[in-house]
Amino acid sequence: MIVKDFKIIETTNPKVLACLKSINIFNMKDIIYPHEETMEDNPVTSSITNTYPIVLGVFFEKIEEELAIKDELYILDGHHRFKYIVDNSISEIFNVILVDIESVNVDSYNTELLVEKEIFLNEIFEDYGFSTKGSTSKIYIEIDGVNYYSNNISNIKKLYSYKKDLMNKQMISPIPNNHKNSNTTVRFSSLSFKDFSKNYVFPHKSTWITPRFDKL
Repeated sequence: MIVKDFKIIETTNPKVLACLKSINIFNMKDIIYPHEETMEDNPVTSSITNTYPIVLGVFFEKIEEELAIKDELYILDGHHRFKYIVDNSISEIFNVILVDIESVNVDSYNTELLVEKEIFLNEIFEDYGFSTKGSTSKIYIEIDGVNYYSNNISNIKKLYSYKKDLMNKQMISPIPNNHKNSNTTVRFSSLSFKDFSKNYVFPHKSTWITPRFDKL
């Protein structure tokens, strides 16, 4: 895919290649892939879709006066806006941000503890044997700076499915990574862009991706 008439955007934390481009999202929907689920009660409106650009992670193949990118774009921010556009067949031009997916930081979306710490620790131990000792796994849940590992969760997809279960049980709740939190913060092993797939979506609020473009 060749990209013309774009505007380079300066980013920090981290510094990555990013550009502002106007495209018909609906017409390109077959090569745009979500990496997270959406929530049914999210109140997206046409005003929101026109105000906040959707952020798409792309693989740059050539960077010159024109950009060549792979026909495989992943939504990094704007899943609900994308769904609103597609569900309502809005064949219009929208601003998007194209960002080098191989250079962004993909962190776990923070959660805060809604129950007593000991209750939570007992829950994750009884469910999957999470503990601080005796594990060779790199999959962990972090609480108060301490990592708890489990040999019974073998991959990142299963970990994030479990994170969704814990949220559904109202033991933890998502909280933006740039917000101060008075409750205990619970973090999960981070994903990588390499975990994104055309055929799989992670639960809602799995990732916190930087740089952020909230105030563009």
